[in-house]
Amino acid sequence: MSVQKNVLDYLLKNSDSPISGQALASLFNVSRNAIWKAIEQLRQQGYQIESKRNQGYQLKAVSDELDTQQISLTLSDVWSDLYIEVHKEVSSTNDLAKQFSIDFPGKSGLFISEKQTQGRGRRGRAFHSELSNGLYFSLALKPNVKEAKDVPRYTIAAATALVQSIEEATGLSAQIKWVNDVFYKQRKIAGILSEAISDLELGGFSAVIIGIGINLSGDFTAASSEVQDVAGTLFENIIPDSFNRNTFLSNFLNHLGNYHLDLTAPTFIEIYRQHLMGLNKEVSYSINNEQHSGIIEGIDQDGHLLVRQSNGSIEILLGQEVHFSSKQFAK
Repeated sequence: MSVQKNVLDYLLKNSDSPISGQALASLFNVSRNAIWKAIEQLRQQGYQIESKRNQGYQLKAVSDELDTQQISLTLSDVWSDLYIEVHKEVSSTNDLAKQFSIDFPGKSGLFISEKQTQGRGRRGRAFHSELSNGLYFSLALKPNVKEAKDVPRYTIAAATALVQSIEEATGLSAQIKWVNDVFYKQRKIAGILSEAISDLELGGFSAVIIGIGINLSGDFTAASSEVQDVAGTLFENIIPDSFNRNTFLSNFLNHLGNYHLDLTAPTFIEIYRQHLMGLNKEVSYSINNEQHSGIIEGIDQDGHLLVRQSNGSIEILLGQEVHFSSKQFAK
């Protein structure tokens, strides 16, 4: 670990009291000049570090720059070996996560970027990923399920963790359009793409990739008319100072980690149900390109959508087979 990372790690974990440059130099077996350079580099990155005469350095405010150390600081033990990588721009965070799962089977990895040039959603559709302030990340992890039918529960769990984290960070109430979109003020602000990596030798699945894109702030003037019809942002033009992306990601991971430990538990299904959009609303949808319509009644214990047909019967919809147009939910 570099001197800068060592210093930041110490200041993050001991922000309640100052420490002298000499003490830091002795702690990491480097010169005081090396400590001073590390402090200046951290200040340039947006960390507010106060210098007190005869006392030393003390961290007063963290940077909002995406930072692996900040994210790791408050993660639960579920993620004790989580590998984290941060980028300014990538083609697709899901592609990075997939390659990681191939190179390091059984390991967990998080890949984050501020922009994607080839972001995609379900059914291979392009996902607009070039907002002035977007957050795109993909998590690779070993699935904690034995049967293929349970893998889609990761999408339900991720959507639940996402709305919880949004509400905790902002106080804003988000909703979920079944099965994988998050809306705020009836505009789509986030999408989730979960993919399973098959193990051809042993059978089953070796990894699950959960990709998430969030529109934080900006406009869609450069986007297609289809995107402009439904897309929105969590914030308007400016992200408030109170919102820290690192803290947000850490909270999301901790919620998801709890659900990952027991994907059969009903806890997150109930929270998902409370945030479900379109209850008692008549909607249209397609199954294998066949058009259907009905009234949303809710979800069952597995997260499948329950839709009442015109004859009174209930149809149970599975996420992989169904497409809902977001336009009918947007305003």
